[in-house]
Amino acid sequence: MADTDGSARLRKRWCGPLLALLLGATPLLASAQQAEQAPAERAESETQIDPRAQRTLRQMSDFLAAQREFSVRTEGTIDEVLDSGQKVQLQRAGDVSLQRPDRLRVDRAGDLAKLHLFYDGQRLTVHGENANAYATTPAPPTLDATLDMASQRLGLDAPGGDMLFSNPYTALTEDVRSGKYLGRSMVNGVPAHHLAFRNRDGVDWELWVEDGPQPLPLKYVITSRDLPGAPQYSVTLSDWNLSPRLSPDQFQFTPPPDAVRVSFLAPDSQGGAQQGGSK
Repeated sequence: MADTDGSARLRKRWCGPLLALLLGATPLLASAQQAEQAPAERAESETQIDPRAQRTLRQMSDFLAAQREFSVRTEGTIDEVLDSGQKVQLQRAGDVSLQRPDRLRVDRAGDLAKLHLFYDGQRLTVHGENANAYATTPAPPTLDATLDMASQRLGLDAPGGDMLFSNPYTALTEDVRSGKYLGRSMVNGVPAHHLAFRNRDGVDWELWVEDGPQPLPLKYVITSRDLPGAPQYSVTLSDWNLSPRLSPDQFQFTPPPDAVRVSFLAPDSQGGAQQGGSK
């Protein structure tokens, strides 16, 4: 697995400010993205993870890693903090289809945009349906490397995207300093183990893992405690299909009629270009 920056991925929203044309970005989103981050907390010398939390997280990771392909429905909310300090919540829902080692498709609709992401083992493409515009770029031959490339070079990040890697446990725990097992809970009527972790870089996250023979992630919450207003991202994962019979065509992008190809680089206010995502 390629070297990752898992802690950074935990903090970022799906696709970030890729391009205003693609996202239909609003001043609300822009103001939140430009907020300066508070200094990260001092790292502790030792990582302390409750053995039961560690065991549950590893079981989930190993189970996901063993799946050659799967599809899952996601429904979530993400907080945005206004200039006034008021926190508002945006809705989003989508479908994720994955086929190891080199296929991914995400179809997502929300308050800001309707997006589709395609990775077919050769190219990574994002299509903004409302604007009928798309950006595409050559991609590495594996999903792990492509997720890293998308994060580091393009500013494309999915909160929870760490679970798409071939080794989710390594990606999720890269910057963890503590972890706790909070007991059993229910997520949409399904019994689950509730875990809570704290990272060294100002991120807290919770995970609910199904209690049963298939330890699938059912809910995921990320809190950026070092950002103004401590915004949260929350997503529930449902309708898991571990035998979806995915076809190669599902991961290939064909531009719709009259679709406009744009760059992953977004023009700045001075007419130049900037990388499509603030860190």
